[in-house]
Amino acid sequence: MKRNTCILSVAITALLLAVGNPVSPTAARVSVAMDNPSVVKNHNSPAHVTTQVSAGSMARSIPRPAARTPAELLRLLSERILAKDLDGIIALHEPEAAVVLYDGSIARGHRGIRAMYVDWFTSDPVLTVNPRQTVEAGGSRGWDGKIRGRTASVMGDYTLEQNRPDGTRDRFTGNFCDIVREQPNGTWLYVQDNPYPPHGVAHH
Repeated sequence: MKRNTCILSVAITALLLAVGNPVSPTAARVSVAMDNPSVVKNHNSPAHVTTQVSAGSMARSIPRPAARTPAELLRLLSERILAKDLDGIIALHEPEAAVVLYDGSIARGHRGIRAMYVDWFTSDPVLTVNPRQTVEAGGSRGWDGKIRGRTASVMGDYTLEQNRPDGTRDRFTGNFCDIVREQPNGTWLYVQDNPYPPHGVAHH
C-alpha cells in the first residue's frame, strides 16, 4: 500500500515538472479574452476590458429621441436630414410609408426611402421647414377618455438649398403636405411625406 502511494506521488511530481506551472481555468479564460477582444468576457476578466465591451454595447443600445407630437416629428426629421442620419430618418417612418419625389414617382417602404435619401444626400441639401397648419383627426377614445391612434395632416412651406449636377448651388422654396400617424405607444411616425403637392387655382 505504501509502495503504491509512493509510486503515485512520484508520477504526479513528474507530470507537473513536464507540464510546467498549471494554469487555472479562470486564468485561461482571461488569457483568451485578452488575446481576442471579440470573445465575450466573464466576471473574472480584467476590469478595463469588460468596461470597453460594456461601453460599446451601451452606445449601440442608446435609443434615439421619439416624436410625441407632429411638430416634434417634423423637427426631428429636419435635424436628421441636416446630420445625414439615415438610420434616424428611417426610424421616423412607418414600415410602409411613402415619399413623393420631384418627378412624381414614389419611394415606398423603408428600403425605398433609404435609397432615395442616399441619392439625395449627394447634393448636400440644407432644408428649412416651416409648418403652417396641423389638423389632427380620427383615432379612438380609450377607457381613460384619451384619444389614441390619431392621424394628422401637416401643411406648410420650406426652403431648400442643394447642389446641381454641375456643382453650382441651387436654392428654392416649395410647399408640403404630410400625413403622420400616432402609434400605439404614443409616438408619431410619417405615413406620407409629400414635398411636391399639386397646386390648384386659388379662389377668392
